[in-house]
Amino acid sequence: MRRIQRSDRQDSPPGRTGRRPAWRRLAVAALAPLLALTATTATAQGIWVSVPNLPTARAGLASAAADCPEGLRGTCVYAAGGMQAPEKFEAYSPSSGTWATLPALKTPRSLAAATTAPCPNEVEGDCVYVLGGGDADLLSFATAEAYSTETGTWLTLRSMSGPRYAAAAATAPCTEGRGLRGTCVYVFGGLNGTSDGVTELATVEEYDPASNTWATLPAMQTTRSGHAGAAAPCPGQSNPRHLCVYAISGISPNTPAVEAYDPVLGSWQSVADNPSGRIGAAAATAPCPEGISNGCIYVVGGTTTPTTLEAYTPVTNTWVTLPSLPTGRTTLGAAAAPCPKNAKHHCVYAVGGSAIAGPPPGALGTAEAFAIERAHAKHRPDPKPGHGPVTLPAPDPAPAR
Repeated sequence: MRRIQRSDRQDSPPGRTGRRPAWRRLAVAALAPLLALTATTATAQGIWVSVPNLPTARAGLASAAADCPEGLRGTCVYAAGGMQAPEKFEAYSPSSGTWATLPALKTPRSLAAATTAPCPNEVEGDCVYVLGGGDADLLSFATAEAYSTETGTWLTLRSMSGPRYAAAAATAPCTEGRGLRGTCVYVFGGLNGTSDGVTELATVEEYDPASNTWATLPAMQTTRSGHAGAAAPCPGQSNPRHLCVYAISGISPNTPAVEAYDPVLGSWQSVADNPSGRIGAAAATAPCPEGISNGCIYVVGGTTTPTTLEAYTPVTNTWVTLPSLPTGRTTLGAAAAPCPKNAKHHCVYAVGGSAIAGPPPGALGTAEAFAIERAHAKHRPDPKPGHGPVTLPAPDPAPAR
């Protein structure tokens, strides 16, 4: 652990049905044709497209992709919490081009971590997990809760062993040999904020939805916070099902450093540094750009390079630079979901965040999507009117379990 004085904190980032789980289906989603949206940047490597703004502008939000709740179609991009609206929970459906306001977080927070995994406690379907975070004074929480996309309700989980904000989370197979089974949620790094100061963490925990239990894992090689996290094929692996958990950049003694945790080996290893070492970036795993094999990790935004988009290729342990993000920002959310306009294509969404320099300053509601496949750039229909946000009614509370 690395101790940080309160006076230094301004440098910290404001940051089971028969169907296959959505987090496994995102890379092969094939839905009905989607509404056309305006192209903003295009090259042979891909294209950025504009999507309707996040209804509530905010920085330090957490994002994940999962099945849409009732009232929306297809796979949705979820936005949870944030410094300007810590209770907000909203979802964007690329299929309908619409944002919806969902039941509020039970624990308002910012700089939480989020990921999608099977729901706990025998609840069917997938859940969006929101983990840790902090309050307005950046005092950190150990709270964990999960939103069921099937029931539209929040489930309160067992708390983590320790509080943290500005951490990262990812979903991967559970660590072998520790009594856990199936798919687990990993939470790693971050800051433990107390009234006495802030401690930067290297600690790692994994949550087993099947047993509703947390386990402590080997710590990362370096403390880090404000980093990005994702799960993708392990370095040098040709088997796309052998997944590792990646911790990317952030505040640490070596900001560009990237390391990967292998659930089979139960250990961390260093991999190729991120060329644009950054703080407050976001990451998502999606199919690789044209000509690159297996899944890639896309890292977008951050304080040092707010418009940079890079992709890490585990098979070759290398990075590639892609077309720049149109709206530079930090402490944003990222998720991979089907593209607007053509759902057979794959997009990486950049949602919300904070502007590094004006105009406009402060929190952003901007949402943009990077269409990975080159073919997406060949079709540029006239823009159609955007859709305003809707509010979905809160369902009856889920029964206690």
